[in-house]
Amino acid sequence: MKFISLSMVLFIFIFSFYPYAKTKAQPELKEDTEEESISVQVNGIGTLKDDVTAARKIAINDALRVAVEQAKGIMVKGETEVRDYAEMRDEVISKTKGFVRTYKILNETKEDNVYRVTLEVEVMLSDPHAEAPVKMDEQKYKTKVPKLLDEAKTLFRKTNYIADSLRDKKQDDFAPDDVKRLHYRYTVMLMIIKSIDLPAGKKEKMGLLLRAIRLKAMATDTFSKFIEGDRRPTVLKKGFELNHQGNQLLKKFRDL
Repeated sequence: MKFISLSMVLFIFIFSFYPYAKTKAQPELKEDTEEESISVQVNGIGTLKDDVTAARKIAINDALRVAVEQAKGIMVKGETEVRDYAEMRDEVISKTKGFVRTYKILNETKEDNVYRVTLEVEVMLSDPHAEAPVKMDEQKYKTKVPKLLDEAKTLFRKTNYIADSLRDKKQDDFAPDDVKRLHYRYTVMLMIIKSIDLPAGKKEKMGLLLRAIRLKAMATDTFSKFIEGDRRPTVLKKGFELNHQGNQLLKKFRDL
């Protein structure tokens, strides 16, 4: 009975802190999840009247709205850059969805009758529970998937080039925004693959590619943080490990 009571106490304790845990930003793409997201930094404002709490809430909601719109804009820009498989992209992504996953407040001030906040917001880019809208038969698979694979190869080469350059301590050769755009292109590709209902017999192979893309995307995002200024050796080591794992999965993909 003591064991059961202790378990219940721990459960209540952890559950009671859940609302606070939700506000912590978790911008990294998780390899073991079906969810993709990007992290953006935005500002919001609320008019101060008599109620400061209400003004703060309005400012936060304003920032969250801006974050979703900004994330959608980034994705639209990312989609226009992947021209090699534009036909497939247009077919499977009719519109970009977006909603807030987590956020944290970086700064908040009161001045001139206005409440201002700066948030770091993680925005989801697709509904992870949505059914695949596009069914592919063998013919479609043969004609359209090669274009997707060509784009994947391009992204993989670029990430490997970044990794090799960072090993040679050439981090200043890259602009952070360029590496971020590469990560967004990975995210677009993940959305596309998840939107396809593949023919039987092809799902295992494409699932392997999906895992490899996730790892390469995570590596690219980690390299972006390092290039942007987080120069801890552990960050770089993590990027190298993720990229290596992705490359190893790609070898298995080619063998299937």
